[in-house]
Amino acid sequence: MKKTMRRSPSSSSLDDLPERRRAILIAAFSVLMEQGYAGASTLEIATRARVSKRELYAEFGSKRGILEALIASTSARMKVPLEPDEVHDRASLASALTRYGITALGELTQPAVLAVNRLAIAEAGGSSDLGKILESSGREPNRQALARLLLKAQEAGLLGTGDPDRIGGQFFSLLFGDLILRLLLGVAQPPGAADIHRRAEAATDAVLTLHPPR
Repeated sequence: MKKTMRRSPSSSSLDDLPERRRAILIAAFSVLMEQGYAGASTLEIATRARVSKRELYAEFGSKRGILEALIASTSARMKVPLEPDEVHDRASLASALTRYGITALGELTQPAVLAVNRLAIAEAGGSSDLGKILESSGREPNRQALARLLLKAQEAGLLGTGDPDRIGGQFFSLLFGDLILRLLLGVAQPPGAADIHRRAEAATDAVLTLHPPR
């Protein structure tokens, strides 16, 4: 694999964790990239993290639990811009969506996140375990968080009627376009801060235009 695919998850997504938990997650990512999900052993992860298997299981319960926690660390960061906001007018709704878009683009285009997605795609023919973890611990919590925000905006009369989940899907499509596919194929570079901000604002403007308030 390319060297960039083995970078650990960004320190910012793990810095708030206790030292032992952080060490296990970093070790798990390294083993996952080298050996795949099926080949990754808890003994190897524990050895690299310099903990006992008993400590590892006490912390996460299973290998699946480790991977769920690793993916959930990014998922939790993506939800941060949505939860504290009081959406009381179109400006605050636009602000929340834009910040969410900026965070989503920044997190999901990291080399470590792309590497896990590439691995899930590569292993899909033999096992869908990693893909299921990505869906349940990564995509699904954020899909629900965005849908709740949009539903709240509809209830406040700030957004037109329609399935909030479908509107959220439109937002993601407008936000990313074919960027993720091109990044996974290795034919594009992750966007810089200016491009991320531009994409988030454009996706927000488009969705709000497509779904004007009642």
